[in-house]
This record gives sequence, C-alpha cells and structure tokens, in this order.
Amino acid sequence: MRTLSTGPIRLALFAIVAGILIACRTDTIAAPSDSPIAAKVVDQNASTTYGWHAGDAFLPPLVPPDVAAAASGDHVILTGTGTLGLHPKFATGEGTFTHTAADGTVLVTGTFTATELLSFEAYGPSPLLPPTLSSGQALLRVQLVPDRSTTSIDAILRIECVLPGGTFPAGKEEGINLLVPGIANFNQQISGATVFVRID
Repeated sequence: MRTLSTGPIRLALFAIVAGILIACRTDTIAAPSDSPIAAKVVDQNASTTYGWHAGDAFLPPLVPPDVAAAASGDHVILTGTGTLGLHPKFATGEGTFTHTAADGTVLVTGTFTATELLSFEAYGPSPLLPPTLSSGQALLRVQLVPDRSTTSIDAILRIECVLPGGTFPAGKEEGINLLVPGIANFNQQISGATVFVRID
C-alpha cells in the first residue's frame, strides 16, 4: 500500500510522477463534458465569479468534512473553500486533507491549495433555496502538501453540488473526488456536502 508521504525523497518522486502523468493517465477524473448534459448550463459565456465550499459548514446542513474512497478502501477526508471564475478562468482556495487506510488508520494529513480551474459548469439555483446558491461541477488542479513536508504533490479535485429541488445532469452525486496520479484515485463519493455561491 502506498501513502501520500513516506519521506522527502519519495515525496519528490511522487511530485515528479504526478506532473508527468496528470495529462496522460487513463484513470483521470472525467471532465464534465464527458457526461450527457440534461440540465441547462448557465453563465458559461459570462464573466462570472463563484465561491466554492467543500465540507466546510458554510450553511446548515453542510456538515464537514467531505469523504471519498479509492478502490483499495483507502479514504480521503477533505475540507476546503475558495473562489473560481470564468472569463477570465481562475481558481483560488485552500483546505485540509487526511488520507486514511481502509481500517481507519491515519496515513497522512496535510493542506492543499487550488492553483488552476480546469473546468466548471453551473446548473443554476434551486427554487427551494436562495438564488445565489448553485448546483454545478468544478475540476480544480490543487497542490497537496503533507504535514512536516515542503514538497507539494499535484492532484485534481472534483467538486459536485446537486441542490435539492434543482436541475442537474443525471448521475451526478453530491461530494468530492480526488485524483493523485500514480498514488491514489479517490473516485467514490462517500459523504459530505458542497455548494457553489454566485458572487457576481
């Protein structure tokens, strides 16, 4: 079993591998356009900014944290918040992560920083909630930094929000996924809550 960190040398190797494999692995997290879109996508052609929240208790009942699992049974527990924008495209934000084994043993803890918006689709608000809240899906490139390390690891964070009463593509699930190329693919949403908040 490999963990996100077992020493400075291995961390450096992981960072190099991540940089090389991020664009060519077949198990990368699919972009939103890979799924048929049944819902109307909004704001794609406008200069728009959203706040993103993943398991950070932004509003009840958003209870931290968000949890996703890998095929090995390992879990990642994540909390974060930031902003993203279209035209120009950008992403900011930060948070914390914990990587656990299938039996719950903590393997690695650390922080992450959003560095790039890869894609974003907003599906619009729910009639049951304030109109600034939006369903949607974002793919963010993030840098993971394990505790007691100065070496960062490239990863992709997918954030999905499906508001109750809202309209969104079939098959979408509330939560997060985290792909760490060459190390782990936490592609099974387990629990947690997310939301996008339109700022302008």
